[in-house]
Amino acid sequence: MPARLLICGFSAFPDAIRNPAQASVEALAAEGWSPLGAQADFLTVPVAWRGSAETILQRLVAEPADAVLVVGVAVGATAFQVERLGRNLASLERADDLGERWPASEILAEGPGEIRTLAPVRSMAAAIGRAGLRVELSDDAGDYLCNFTYYRLMAARAAPTVAFLHVPQVHEYVPGAAFALANVVRAVQAAAEALVEARAEA
Repeated sequence: MPARLLICGFSAFPDAIRNPAQASVEALAAEGWSPLGAQADFLTVPVAWRGSAETILQRLVAEPADAVLVVGVAVGATAFQVERLGRNLASLERADDLGERWPASEILAEGPGEIRTLAPVRSMAAAIGRAGLRVELSDDAGDYLCNFTYYRLMAARAAPTVAFLHVPQVHEYVPGAAFALANVVRAVQAAAEALVEARAEA
């Protein structure tokens, strides 16, 4: 049976009123794209403390996946970032797209300080690099909804493999940005292909 892969992209929020994460995932969905040897499904995720992880988890209950790839924008980033871990840390100051704040500095009161992904992060980064794009491995997904959702999914063991890709802003949305939306689409494809390839080799 082909592997099932769920690719999720965060929607717009005040710091990215046009979000390349959402746009890239929607472009691949419209194209009907899937990595070789897999069936990809796509999902747009709200930037909401009480809703982001739940949206993905509910989808996975209805349609289980072998791997999940979450895509978020890192405003101001100059490279693609493959995240190696999620931290049990949430901002008390940053409101979500609904104006709500998370009530504690921890995501889960009894959770570990960090959770490392089982995703093939080095292979994902190498694949993005082969596409001619600047990429780095990262141990800091921030303290906002990207890290929050990543940590929650791994803590819940939502799928055998959960991966997170931070993408830069694009010049179609922010004048002067170094990357084009087509670069983001290609990076998401490369990361997804590496995820599927690693599963096939396991």
